[in-house]
Amino acid sequence: MESYSIAIIGADAVGKSTFVQQALGLDSPLATTPSTIRLVLDQVTYSVTLHELHLQHCELNASPPMQWPKQVDGHVAPRFDAVLLLYDVMSQASLRPLADTIGCRLDKSTNDSFFDAEPDSNDIPILQRGDEAILEKPRITGVTFEELVDRLLAPPLSRVDNNFSDIFLCLYRKFAAPGKLFSAILLRLDKVRDDKAAHYLTKTATQLRIIEVVAKWVSLYPGDFGSPATRRNLEDFIKHLSTEPIFSIAAQEMRRNLHLNVVEDDDTGWAHSDNSVDEIASRILFKEVNDLSEGIGTVQYNAEADGLPGGTESNWADWGSRTGHHLQFNSYEEYERQALLLEPSDHLPMNKLRYHIFIDIGDDDIADEITRIDWIMFSSIRVRDFFRHVNLSASQKVKCKGLRNVNRMVNHFNHIAKWVANMILLRDKAKHRAQMMEKFMNIALKLRQLNNYHGLAAVLAGINGTAIHRLAQTRALVSADVQKRFARLVILMGTQKSHFAYRLAWENSPLPRIPFMPLHRRDLVSAEEGSKTFVGPDVDRVNWKKFEVLGEVLLPIMKSQGTVYPNLAKHDIARDLILGCRMPMDDEEIYQRSLQVESCSSGPIEPSKKKFPWFAK
Repeated sequence: MESYSIAIIGADAVGKSTFVQQALGLDSPLATTPSTIRLVLDQVTYSVTLHELHLQHCELNASPPMQWPKQVDGHVAPRFDAVLLLYDVMSQASLRPLADTIGCRLDKSTNDSFFDAEPDSNDIPILQRGDEAILEKPRITGVTFEELVDRLLAPPLSRVDNNFSDIFLCLYRKFAAPGKLFSAILLRLDKVRDDKAAHYLTKTATQLRIIEVVAKWVSLYPGDFGSPATRRNLEDFIKHLSTEPIFSIAAQEMRRNLHLNVVEDDDTGWAHSDNSVDEIASRILFKEVNDLSEGIGTVQYNAEADGLPGGTESNWADWGSRTGHHLQFNSYEEYERQALLLEPSDHLPMNKLRYHIFIDIGDDDIADEITRIDWIMFSSIRVRDFFRHVNLSASQKVKCKGLRNVNRMVNHFNHIAKWVANMILLRDKAKHRAQMMEKFMNIALKLRQLNNYHGLAAVLAGINGTAIHRLAQTRALVSADVQKRFARLVILMGTQKSHFAYRLAWENSPLPRIPFMPLHRRDLVSAEEGSKTFVGPDVDRVNWKKFEVLGEVLLPIMKSQGTVYPNLAKHDIARDLILGCRMPMDDEEIYQRSLQVESCSSGPIEPSKKKFPWFAK
């Protein structure tokens, strides 16, 4: 990442601090100087540092033309790439020392007008144009892997930077192997060690930030370190970290994740993977870790003597506890074990008894149980598995164990839709079917209130399926108010304008929530197939725009998995009814049952016949 230093020179009370405040978009002036900001221009990140200098510290008329002070704010003065001269037009004292400089700047004609404009190159015949009008520097597309690593390890200044870290660690395997990323991180730690100009407290803070990224990586994607060579390098790295007190807590967290979670899984061999027999790469990494340990050993930690805030270790403890809570909260293995118990069975016959039991259960209990089952299945899926489900070929999907959780949720969606249809078609009389249909419409409303869009879409699929949608007599007996509320839900989950209503509701829904997974899967397919991973003249630059689009799909899913439903109690009877009914699963059989209870020739019941059935005699 390129760095630039800009000097802001002026007398007292000319607004230097105010200028910096406005330039950085701060609510109040910074207490310390200099001020640093990261800017992104044409997909390239720059670090810009603003230094405030008093006019008396600079000799504008000396030879050479500008004489800089040797120190700025107690530090060695950097090489300045640009200078801003500030003065107060109402104060002659602030303007007088700059008179010669401003006069030089204005020592040219100021009468330029439209008539003095240079001719546009488009107005010049092609044969008369110079090379400068023909040869233009092509715009470089994409970013290099090194630039992405720099951004990953840079201080996060906004929510966008935090989001970048999440999506990079999730998807970097599309263009780099874990060993390559780990090597790049170690090299940057090595550069921090060799930086003689930086104060050692600054170096320590930078090392802590980089180590925090590694700890986050190990906790979220331990399978990346499953290959023998990468695991061995991580073990050496943790061993050297543990020798320094300031890094010991981070080392403990990584060691715990290493022993408990780092195993070969779907992540280990996915996309760009490490070659476990690459001894050369292993030796290079081992040497870098040893060099790093020497650099770390040169930093001695003494909080009292050096004035370093005593909360440094406590901050690491807080981060570790958050990570532990995050892992416990998103313990995929535990959720997967629970999801295995939610496979459908057929031990309960569909009869009148089942109808009455279901009618007697409250709508809230049914909606809560559907949501509880959906949440367990949703939480058992790793975010990378969502992406792998659209990225891998059919033969590769068979080898990926984690995709069983995705397929389980897909199958459960279809099961709910057919279960709803079978429950409505259970009774022969239209009034009983209408009672069941109205109950499911109310359940759909409860699911919407729970922000369970996946379960809501499954219930809507059952009610609006061909076998149920054609039941005109049954629908005519459903309450008008219930049908009106249900129509709003149909509009919400409709396909108009690329599911505009659902997308708007999803973005504004508070946590906890469960997404409508088929739509988000389709978005992933479009983003993955719509653009290339590598671009540039040599096809070696990462098309990060593609991954930003993928991140817009995956980041809300990550966020949704982070907040559990607090008050969903298990309802055994409702669970048995949802998962244990023996019913036809073939669409043709369900449609034939629909024709049996309500033939094609039968139309909706007239209102007079509903109220006075003896008129039909």
